[in-house]
Amino acid sequence: MASDADKRPHELAAFLRARRSQVRPESVGLAPADRPRRVPGLRREEVANLSRVSYSWYTRLEQGQNVHATVDVIDSIAAALRLTEDEHRHMRRLAGLPPGPYPCRDNTVDEHARQLLERLLPAPAYVLGPTFDYLAWNDALVAVFCDIGELQPPHRNVLWATFNVPRVRSSLAAWEEHARSVIGQFRAEAAAHPSDPRFSRIADELAAANADFQRWWAAHEVVRGVSGRQEFLHKDIGCLSTYLMQLRLIDRPSLKVVVHLPATPDDARKLEIIRGQATWGAVIGH
Repeated sequence: MASDADKRPHELAAFLRARRSQVRPESVGLAPADRPRRVPGLRREEVANLSRVSYSWYTRLEQGQNVHATVDVIDSIAAALRLTEDEHRHMRRLAGLPPGPYPCRDNTVDEHARQLLERLLPAPAYVLGPTFDYLAWNDALVAVFCDIGELQPPHRNVLWATFNVPRVRSSLAAWEEHARSVIGQFRAEAAAHPSDPRFSRIADELAAANADFQRWWAAHEVVRGVSGRQEFLHKDIGCLSTYLMQLRLIDRPSLKVVVHLPATPDDARKLEIIRGQATWGAVIGH
């Protein structure tokens, strides 16, 4: 049975032939042909010329031969074929290359995501943007954590809240573990978007404002994602145990939904109590 690595060159070849056939020559700046083409789309030599690779090398690629393709070459072919972001990432995978980061520009939350946060109640839940900004949250998060809406808009950020909001620090049973994990996740996300200056601006501001952040940021710890038990401390109900889950929105992968599921029915009951005690109503961030 052929392995995935053995199948990839043939899958890539089929993908290239299919995409090449769907590109109109005039859409890439080529003059219309004097006579009808035998096949629709671009010719192999045209793709090779547009991609600045040799015709023989590109032909071997389309024949499913196991040739080495660099990121730069694959990206050049993707541009020549006018691939979408999803198609480009797919082509990189077929070539055995890292798919690259998702675009780091999605910073809005639609009504469906807001409704999801409400339907997750009594679980505290929120939506994070690419640079860990709180984009939306439900009232359960306010009850156990802090009122995100009271923070200044530039500081509605997980790192800022973790290090500079006293109520957040006192609400976490294992604050240091949580804080270092958040730094590790932020560093991993920053590395995936090296050209985005927002990450360094946030890190520089926090390093200047908080000695703990400055020390742990300098340790260069990296964490891709975290799940598992997380406990909160509340002045009225004591310890509240939750299970932390982090979910990517498949159609908007730069956004992340973070949910603290009540660990037991008793924890769910405690959440309902402290939500009921709050004087605020349902809070959904914007």
